[in-house]
Amino acid sequence: MKLNNHKKVSFLLSGSGSNLLKVLKKNYINKDFKVITIISNNKISTKIKSYVGKFYKGVLVKEYQRTLQKENFYNTDVIFSIGYMKVIEKSIINNFDVINLHPSILPHYKGLMTQKRMLINNEKYYGFTIHKVSLELDDGQTISSKSKKIDTKNESELIKKHKSLEHQFVYDLFVDYLLN
Repeated sequence: MKLNNHKKVSFLLSGSGSNLLKVLKKNYINKDFKVITIISNNKISTKIKSYVGKFYKGVLVKEYQRTLQKENFYNTDVIFSIGYMKVIEKSIINNFDVINLHPSILPHYKGLMTQKRMLINNEKYYGFTIHKVSLELDDGQTISSKSKKIDTKNESELIKKHKSLEHQFVYDLFVDYLLN
């Protein structure tokens, strides 16, 4: 189902952006939303910058941003923190619809090093949660989640499986959110 009135979306990231690149590529084909801004507190990968430059003309791309400024989200309907590893400022949370992709099934394993902690605690399942961002870290209302059975004791292997699960489902779950 296509969006009649395309939502305007801005993205936050900190890492390599593999999820963001998957989302951008699927959206380029499906045209489910309009990309406004991509902001990172680190360097944005050459793959993402190249892809955006080729297929998303006019998108504001900002690297090495220590703080988030409201003016960077002008005309944004939804901010999607998709691998952003910093606490989002109260002024952004209070003025925008902000959602986050978190690498565990919340409310378990808030914060960092989720896969390591899952393995240490002999958890049976891994997964991710997309949730509303609130003033409390990883504590907002759950929008959606996906999980799978853990079948390895190797952290690197679990991280790869986790990324694969995200890559498979994040786009569709995000678009479902935009439709509701």
